[in-house]
Amino acid sequence: MKPAITRLEAQASTTLLSLLDDMFASCDDLFFDLASRAQSNLEQNLYFESMREVRIRTEECRADFEKGLHESFAKLGQPDGEQKKLNDIPVEDLALVDEDQAELDVAVKSMTTRARAASKNPLYEFHARIESLVPSTHLKEEENPLDAGALIKLFVTTSHNVHIEIKPKIILLKQFERFVVNRLPEIYVSANTLLEELGVKFIDQKRQKVSRGTAANSSHSNFAETAEQSLLNDDSEQHYMYSSPALADLSSLLERLRDSAQLNQGLQLGRTPLLAASSGTPLSSADLLKILQSSTNNQTTEKNNFDLRDYMRQLLSREQADDKKLGIAKIDEDIINLVAMFFDFVLDDHNIPDNVKALIGRLQMPILKVALKDKSFFTNTEHPCRHFINELSRISIGLGQNDANAHELLERMEQWVHNIQNESENIEIAFGNAAAELKTYSANLDKRAELVEKRTSEGAQGQARKQIAKMKAQKAIQDSMDGKVVAKSVADFIVNLWQQVLYRAQIKEGDESPAWLSHLQTMHDLIWCSQPHDDEKSRQRLDRIRENLITKLREGLKETTLNSTQINSLAEKIDQTIDAVSSAAQDLTQVSELQPFQAEKEVSLETLSEQKNWKEMSALERQQKQHQALTYEFIERADAVPVGSWLEFKVPSSGTIIRCKLAAKLEGSDTYVFVNRLGFKAIEKPRKEFAFDLQRKRARLLKSGPLFDRSLHKMVSALKSTK
Repeated sequence: MKPAITRLEAQASTTLLSLLDDMFASCDDLFFDLASRAQSNLEQNLYFESMREVRIRTEECRADFEKGLHESFAKLGQPDGEQKKLNDIPVEDLALVDEDQAELDVAVKSMTTRARAASKNPLYEFHARIESLVPSTHLKEEENPLDAGALIKLFVTTSHNVHIEIKPKIILLKQFERFVVNRLPEIYVSANTLLEELGVKFIDQKRQKVSRGTAANSSHSNFAETAEQSLLNDDSEQHYMYSSPALADLSSLLERLRDSAQLNQGLQLGRTPLLAASSGTPLSSADLLKILQSSTNNQTTEKNNFDLRDYMRQLLSREQADDKKLGIAKIDEDIINLVAMFFDFVLDDHNIPDNVKALIGRLQMPILKVALKDKSFFTNTEHPCRHFINELSRISIGLGQNDANAHELLERMEQWVHNIQNESENIEIAFGNAAAELKTYSANLDKRAELVEKRTSEGAQGQARKQIAKMKAQKAIQDSMDGKVVAKSVADFIVNLWQQVLYRAQIKEGDESPAWLSHLQTMHDLIWCSQPHDDEKSRQRLDRIRENLITKLREGLKETTLNSTQINSLAEKIDQTIDAVSSAAQDLTQVSELQPFQAEKEVSLETLSEQKNWKEMSALERQQKQHQALTYEFIERADAVPVGSWLEFKVPSSGTIIRCKLAAKLEGSDTYVFVNRLGFKAIEKPRKEFAFDLQRKRARLLKSGPLFDRSLHKMVSALKSTK
């Protein structure tokens, strides 16, 4: 046990402490940003004080967190009486009043719930593996060193010496969630991989219990109870990404609806009432399939308003003889209702483009035939139907309005669906063939899009670096020259030429490089030398640095596009200007070109609109005011959107809908780059503008997870929620 625990602790500790370092490093910028947007001096001071306090306590918090994590691993396997609680701090020592403590408790509980739900499956597997390593028969959640609740509690405990008010304390806790807690699923996957390599096997205790319970309770009613209490007791969408409900489980929920008063009152779980079995002679599944086969054609499901339940009612009515009513077996009735309900949720999914939903809707009849033949359809996660629908939705999520390049993709989708509809005998094979072709086609598209996207991101990062380098060069010049009395020719030289030298040094080597620092010093020396100095000490200094200065200017100008003749000519003019300024130090009127340098000041919209009321402001000024009111919540939401997420933007001026993927977050320029489905840049937005779009509901995240699994989960949730 001990070697495995030791290896696990080392891996987890390294990762968590690295994430913790990133979190604390981000706090300076965060609190500074909040302070700059504060609405009052009191609020501004609050954030500045919090920034300083967090900075001071960072190392202490990190050390306490590392110590606490080590102790939580060390106590694994100890008898309960020997376990020590980690740094238990009385409530009164947390420097929080009762209401503040309650708010902190609510935040911790909410964060813990979200974290456990987000990593349910890998956490469950990790917990089972850890439990198998310790002699205790049952390991509580809070005793698991890497449990989300245990780590959040550890952070709260180890940060109790950070003496800040409750508002910034909650913000600090949210930063911990953003940088550390949200990465826990990856940590659990890595931990499970490590334990698997070390021979620690995963035994699914829940599944064993369900199997034993099912075997012991063979009656239908008991099986329904077991299904509802075990397999269908999880409402999280992620759960249905990994397991699917069995037909008997779904039938048990429908059975409960049949016996309810709601059904007699016309219960609807979808667009039309559920199909109810008639009192006639029930058809076998084989006979029902024969009727479907002989009556359906390519036009059956091409209508946008096609409803499977209505169609089946009409079909039975047409097929039955005058003296003999036809019915449907209960299991087939359930399948028809479930397939129809499933497609109701598919066609109501707002994440899929309408034209693609229409194509998928045409698969209702083929999938009904598959489900009637194969009663394990809803359980089989590897069924080609599921793969086809999931891949079709995935590859089409980026299709937007007026997509000029969508013709080929839509044509291929149309052909695949058409081939499946036309297959009369082996529909599963048709789905398999279509899924295989779609997979090959999408792999080629993805490969091309990834290459283009990579070039797009690299190009945007390059442009951002250039922009930042230019801004830093300009700022360095302004800071050095602003307000100083400088000869006009020298000022022009620095602004027009030396700025290029600084820019090249910045973009090539950065602002900590010897080249950048050397060019800055050369500029400072030039500015000083081109100012009048009448005291002896300054004149001696001028003589010392002047010769070397001209040499450095010549060397620096080689980084520009000037040739050697032009460089020598400029150097001589600078030398002459310094001479003129120096000789005229006693009478400044002799150098007419001496003048104060003033950096250009931009008047912001905020300044212009400060004294205006809302009615007096222009549309642009109003938008700027709304930007100012941008809440931290939406800044946080923008920050939380992971790279690779698909979004839908609405262009206010035209009403056009654009679908694109977040390809890169450019930290230096605080800009987000979005690409279309082919990898080309679609939109580039500053972080705050993106947050503003989220606030104004001009942008929304699209769910790109498997459509089949997502719709199946929604269907089960709807069945369970109907009492």
